[in-house]
Amino acid sequence: MRIVLILIVAVWGIFALLTFVTAANKSLDAKLTAAYLLGWPVVAVALFLNEPVPLWLAVPVMFGFLPWFLAGPHLFTIVRDPSRSQPDELIGIPLAYWKWGGLGSILLGLAFGAYA
Repeated sequence: MRIVLILIVAVWGIFALLTFVTAANKSLDAKLTAAYLLGWPVVAVALFLNEPVPLWLAVPVMFGFLPWFLAGPHLFTIVRDPSRSQPDELIGIPLAYWKWGGLGSILLGLAFGAYA
């Protein structure tokens, strides 16, 4: 099982790095999307390896991982064709999600941290 996980991470890393390199000559939104695809799992793993992490920091990271995980095909289409991005989106994800989701996840982390 460990070898399978290592292979999955290696393939993901190679694919995300190639996506990041190919987005170098594209729009800013495509570059940000490629950086998000490459960087967010790295941040999540770094926090996981540095346990214990305060919940006000861990909860937003996990909520940021959800769009990365669920919107993968949409994010890759933005890297391939940056014109698919809408004006009210940042890296293909609505600004309202970033604003309210970020604020809500920090407050949720603070609330859980107070009870832990």
